[in-house]
Amino acid sequence: MLRIFGYGNPFRQDDGVGHMLAPLLKEDLERAGKQAYLWLGHQLLPEAVSDIGPDDVLVFVDASLEKYPEGFVLEPVQPDKRTNPGLNIHSFGPPWFLALLGNLGMRYRDAWALSVSGEAFDFGDGLTDACSDRSKKAREAFREKFC
Repeated sequence: MLRIFGYGNPFRQDDGVGHMLAPLLKEDLERAGKQAYLWLGHQLLPEAVSDIGPDDVLVFVDASLEKYPEGFVLEPVQPDKRTNPGLNIHSFGPPWFLALLGNLGMRYRDAWALSVSGEAFDFGDGLTDACSDRSKKAREAFREKFC
């Protein structure tokens, strides 16, 4: 099963790209006949590890301050508990999430991060036009890889 974790603050403009894009990716997978699970939150939380199994592929979808050449990046993620020396949920990212899975004795098949470059993170609803365009390109790359 593909498990999609979309996170960020949908009330902070482009930071909401995970909430906007992740449900679309789930729809794309289901249209392709694949089983998918969706988790949405303001931040990646330890509770999201429940029910992950050894055959699951995990995909983390979020906005980034980084300016990627293509406007997004789809890349493998490896566990690294050094990325968060304590439980500070504001910096609880995919590498630490994967390390937590390992510490709990839970396995998964593969993990990916789909990060979209954001432009604006101020209070406001909706994505900027630039981030919206980048998320469309990110969605296409996701489809090519997983559908």
